[in-house]
Amino acid sequence: MRPALAILLAVLGVSAIAIAGSILVLGAGATAASGEAVFAALTGYAGPPSPPWPPSMDSELRFYAALWGAYGMVLVMTARRLDLHLARVPWLAAVFFAGGLGRLVSYVQVGAPHPFFTLLMAIELATPPVLILLWLGCRGPAASR
Repeated sequence: MRPALAILLAVLGVSAIAIAGSILVLGAGATAASGEAVFAALTGYAGPPSPPWPPSMDSELRFYAALWGAYGMVLVMTARRLDLHLARVPWLAAVFFAGGLGRLVSYVQVGAPHPFFTLLMAIELATPPVLILLWLGCRGPAASR
């Protein structure tokens, strides 16, 4: 279970760092448009893209991108030294899940976003339980053998 947990943490971490870098350098709107384009290419989605993002939203999301990148770095550091940082996993899973809950609240209160962002919400809500199950498997008596 340790290798699976380490790989999942590393993939999430590298993804977070890449997304944060893209938002910081290219902007939130360009990063979202890229994700939407990949989604459309993979799924055949032919609906409209998200409208342009206002400057205040871009500014806010570039600020939060630095925090998202730092989260990604902690995920990678945890994956690299899982034996030393195993206790971080529930907290990292909880933060990721909270982000998915934030998207869910937005979905309910503001309306459905582009389907790409609904997919991200599903990933953010489904992945933390997997992380916790893998973490639990790493903690049991059989895991130390």
